[in-house]
Amino acid sequence: MALPHPPTADVRDGHTGGTGSSPTRLAAPTDDLHAELSQITSALRARLDWLRIGGVDGCPLPAQRPARNVPPVTRSAPVADMPRSGAPSSFQRPAAAAFHPNAPSPESAPSDDPAALARAAVEHASRYATRPQSAAPRAAVRPAAADSATAKGPSEIVYPELASLSPGENGLRVIRDFIGDCRRCNLCHGRNQLVFGEGNPAPWLAFVGEGPGADEDRTGLPFVGAAGDLLSKMIKAMGEHAQKLGFPELSARLSREQVYIANVVKCRPPGNRTPEADEIAACGGFVRAQLEVLRPRVIVALGRTPTQFLLQNAAPLGRLRGQFGDWHGVPVMPTYHPAYLLRTPSAKASVWDDLKLVIGKLAEQSNLMPSGPQSST
Repeated sequence: MALPHPPTADVRDGHTGGTGSSPTRLAAPTDDLHAELSQITSALRARLDWLRIGGVDGCPLPAQRPARNVPPVTRSAPVADMPRSGAPSSFQRPAAAAFHPNAPSPESAPSDDPAALARAAVEHASRYATRPQSAAPRAAVRPAAADSATAKGPSEIVYPELASLSPGENGLRVIRDFIGDCRRCNLCHGRNQLVFGEGNPAPWLAFVGEGPGADEDRTGLPFVGAAGDLLSKMIKAMGEHAQKLGFPELSARLSREQVYIANVVKCRPPGNRTPEADEIAACGGFVRAQLEVLRPRVIVALGRTPTQFLLQNAAPLGRLRGQFGDWHGVPVMPTYHPAYLLRTPSAKASVWDDLKLVIGKLAEQSNLMPSGPQSST
């Protein structure tokens, strides 16, 4: 005589093995309950692993509430006797000690009923989620990043050989010979020519830019591209304005040939990017030595990089421009770079205001008195 299918077949196969209808009705709900409990257990275990990694072994919990009496659910077969494919044959409860030594857990549930166990687990997880903030896992403490206005990069390299040089052309020649075929930073690998500087070795006015561009890298001369053409026009306009103000001697000093132009770094950064801190640290000593032997009466810093380099001030350029800073007793006027003016023509009026202040400062530094027709425009 053939034996009937065991009751566990109702849960495993999804069809009845006998004539009773009760196992069939309980099969799907019981299977869903096992799946839900398995998900809860996995979630709790994952949470515990995360807490242990964060260094939390336990946390204070509110006072334990009395367990509720939950009536057992009538079923045709014990849950432990209902194995599922790919799942443990019995419900594995998370250990209470993993949360807190005195915390309530599914182990303290008043019944072995799966629904009661699930409610207890969810209740415990809810209490854990509402724990005090002081018990939350903390990330590794890292030193706070320095403010950009005060952050310091690599220390600038000091070249004792460039100290106490004679002024003018002889001093410039010593600096150029010392630089040689410079390999002191990574910019040397992508350059075509080193761009030293150009102009009057005894200028009244010196311009300091950021670094060479593509045209400068090709020719070896500073400010020869579109930005260079605009700078030449700016210098010419300064000379014409000085003439209108009655300063012919000053006007004669304000031409492309009579000023000196150099950059903070002597080699072109790839893609005309901003020079990096280590590149400025390696190359900055050269432009400092140039300014020492040039001894200009006023310096114009073209852009953010030379402004921050000369004034050691990381404030935004828009806040610094229009007012003189100081470099070893020499007035420094920060203003926008000609390349920026090509992209933002509306800033030309601000730069012209800065350059008019430079003209006035040069007249003051040179003890000049206006003569002839004067104009304030």
